[in-house]
Amino acid sequence: MKNSLLLIAISLGAALPYGSDYVFLIRYFLMVLLFFSFLNIKAGKEIIRKSHFVILAIILSSPLILFYLINPFNHSLAQTVFVTAIAPTAIAAPVIISLKKGNVEYVMFSLMLNNIAVALLIPFLIPLVAFGSSQVRVNDILFPVLVTIFIPLALAQLIRFSLPAIWKKLVEWKDSSFYILVANIYIAVSDASTYIREELTSNLPIVFLIALVSALLCFFYFGLGWLLGGKNLRAEASQSLGQKNNAFTIWIAITFISPLAALGPVFYVLFQNTYISYTLYKFNKKLHDEQV
Repeated sequence: MKNSLLLIAISLGAALPYGSDYVFLIRYFLMVLLFFSFLNIKAGKEIIRKSHFVILAIILSSPLILFYLINPFNHSLAQTVFVTAIAPTAIAAPVIISLKKGNVEYVMFSLMLNNIAVALLIPFLIPLVAFGSSQVRVNDILFPVLVTIFIPLALAQLIRFSLPAIWKKLVEWKDSSFYILVANIYIAVSDASTYIREELTSNLPIVFLIALVSALLCFFYFGLGWLLGGKNLRAEASQSLGQKNNAFTIWIAITFISPLAALGPVFYVLFQNTYISYTLYKFNKKLHDEQV
């Protein structure tokens, strides 16, 4: 049902792009999503693995490598690939691993480490790739990104330790934050759709190229994560690297690069949720077969 809602949001955004008037809400919806994500954050040194830092290094280095490889041929595509690849671990990744009966703490630490590291470093990376779109300075990005990430983090931890009864209730509502993601996707697709209709009517092949590249990136990151996890943490590492916080990069793309660049994360949402649905189906089928 949830994957169907994502498809519906994407379809409505393309066909009825009225959400483009509400792009300013994307940031605030993202802060709500992060708030719910940070409610359960806890980290002990016993859960920290070397692969956590390998995954982070890939998240930070691969977008720049891909950008500089593609940029000589197509600047817009290179920007889109960068903003798609730089996305940190998704808010929903620990939930998916819990459904697979995996090591949730491993993915929770990846979620915390990758989101905070990307938030701190992306203001210094965006000016390297956004020079063709606008004059972007580090200071223009650093403060809004820090506010967007650290206000939800501080508020979530304050409630956790000061108001445990309210914290417990909020944790119970955590899954409902998915519908905020759906709203974010609709608004982002609406904005991208409006941009395509007004600016790219003669260059629609770039849209199909972005979709293809997003699919390849999805396959690459989930597959590489599976290899990095070794025998015991394959699903966890795959989810940490492959399942991306696209709501964050959609906001980054629309705010600091271009609506076209936001199409990369939007298509990635579609492909990653299709893949996740398939893996959950396989896991549940295997579980059922073992119980019979």
